[in-house]
This record gives sequence, C-alpha cells and structure tokens, in this order.
Amino acid sequence: MSAPMRRSVPVLDDAALLQIAQLHCAWRLSRGAAHTLNNALTAVTGLVDMPGEEGELAHELSRCTRVARTLTSHPAVHFDRSDETELGALVRSVGPLLDDTLSRRFSVETTASADLLYLEADPARVELLSLLLAYRVTDACDGDGILRLSADPGEKPESACLTIELHAARLPEDLHDRLLDPGSARDPGDALGLQASLAVASRCGGSLVCRPVPGGLRLRATFDAIEI
Repeated sequence: MSAPMRRSVPVLDDAALLQIAQLHCAWRLSRGAAHTLNNALTAVTGLVDMPGEEGELAHELSRCTRVARTLTSHPAVHFDRSDETELGALVRSVGPLLDDTLSRRFSVETTASADLLYLEADPARVELLSLLLAYRVTDACDGDGILRLSADPGEKPESACLTIELHAARLPEDLHDRLLDPGSARDPGDALGLQASLAVASRCGGSLVCRPVPGGLRLRATFDAIEI
C-alpha cells in the first residue's frame, strides 16, 4: 500500500499566518455555536409531533443561551500586547469556550497548578494557540472522548506547559505522528490552518510535542516561564 501523498504548504509571512489562525479559530467557534443552535431547532421541530420532548427542548435552548453568554462575555482580543500571560488563568478562561463550542461528544476538564505560571508572551496569541490546538485534537476523533487542559510547571527550570490530552477509544494509531505535520493534512485548508497554528506557537516561544498515552494522546506546548 502506497504512503499518503504529502501536501505542499505555501510559505507565508507572520502577519498572514496570524490572520489565517484568527479566521480558522473564528470559523471553528462559529461552527460549534451553529451546531448547538441546530440541535435546538431540531428539538423545536421534533416537539410538533412529539410533545413529550419538552425536556430535550429546554436543555438545548439552555445550551444556546449559555453559548451566547460565553461568547459575548469573552473580553475583546488585542494582539501583540506586551502583557505577561498567567497560564493557569488562561486555561480556566478557555475552558467554557471549548465546553460550549465542542460537540456534546466531548467532556471538557481543566486544571491549573497552584503555582502562578507567567509567560513573557502575548496573551491573545497564547489563547488563540490553546483553542486551535484543542480543536485540532478533537477534530481528529470520530467518537466520544474526554478533553483535558492543564497548566503545569515544565520539566526544565523556569518553564511552563500547556497540556492538552484527549482520551478516546477511536483514535488512529499513528495520529500522534501526523497531528502536527501540515504535510499530512487531509486538505489544503487543514494544512494551512495547522501551519498558522505552528507559527503562532513559534511566535509565543512555545515548542510543541505530541505523544501517545494509554487510551489517547497528549499534546504539550512548553514555554519559557518568568521567575517570580
């Protein structure tokens, strides 16, 4: 059996890649919100013929309200600020966004170290990266799963890790080898989105590693931390 054809990826500058990353993330957020609205509409139309479905309707409408509240309450994003990023706070802030815009097939869990983990990196780029990586991981899963985000001290002194773990039964065995490779993407748009994600990670000073773990995979971004 021949190996899958590798895709060529265009070379773009940082500004173009950042814009692509933003658009890719906005598309993914919108797709998740639209899926929630579609579920609510499906429940409404089902109610016409099945009056016993009020519970499902109430659940879906409540989820729509929560999605709208989460998206509208999220602070405005301004890129390339000189602010420091506290990684634990960032993980806690993106948790609701992921919980509300991922399929109900995924359960989202977030944890953060008791220690404050400050990065000398643009907070907007780190947040964008965390969302892009989480969506990248879950889009590769066909079944149900548990998505875990955590912020922890790194293995080396003065380093910090953003860790994204997916535990699921139906993951390709070689997914950890392909997940961060634009050349093995399924289509040009996916390849370009991944290239943009990698560029965001590089601009934040982060290094990415993906490894298999029992029952899933672990994607880890390691950054230099500021000593406090």
